[in-house]
Amino acid sequence: MFWKHVLKYSKMSKITPDPAKAALRDEIAAKIATLTTEEKKRQSEIVYKKLINHPFYKSANRISLFMSTDQEINTAPIIDNIRSRGAAAFVPQYAGGRMRMLRMELGDEEVMPQTRHGIQQHSKEQVRDDALESGGLDLIIAPGVAFTRSGDRLGHGGGYYDKFITGLRADPATAPKVVAVAFDCQVVPELPVADHDQKVDDVVFAD
Repeated sequence: MFWKHVLKYSKMSKITPDPAKAALRDEIAAKIATLTTEEKKRQSEIVYKKLINHPFYKSANRISLFMSTDQEINTAPIIDNIRSRGAAAFVPQYAGGRMRMLRMELGDEEVMPQTRHGIQQHSKEQVRDDALESGGLDLIIAPGVAFTRSGDRLGHGGGYYDKFITGLRADPATAPKVVAVAFDCQVVPELPVADHDQKVDDVVFAD
């Protein structure tokens, strides 16, 4: 059922590049590039503390999140916290134009290869539980380029998360909450949005 909704979404919405979105992506990337390693660490630590005390997080047992790069809030401590709670962590695998959420097992971080975009993900040889085939998700911790306080989200342009969340929200009774984590400079007053863009339920940032 989920993938029927994704296929419908894909057929109905050929994503045309938006110049305003492209310009904003460049602007935010430039701002992140000015942050020192120490400042990124400071903000990541604050976001981590806020997130693990967030009611959506505290009530979730099956959580998807992303393997961060050095241009994003550090998610490694979040993965450790999920494990310490005895909960299940799932991370994206991008293949064939599709994003799956695969379960993290202890030690995966040490052996997961990087994509050409510098993102760690499970290899084809690493067989892991797919979240949507083994019980669903309670919470999605979403990446993105920019966000508004009201929940608008600007992604990296591939549409993977918008498609994924659209499919899950087709059934409101089982739809997970979606929370974004961001550096302060990624939170902006407004964003250019399209009909297919999915809002997040909350944005967690340092200040």
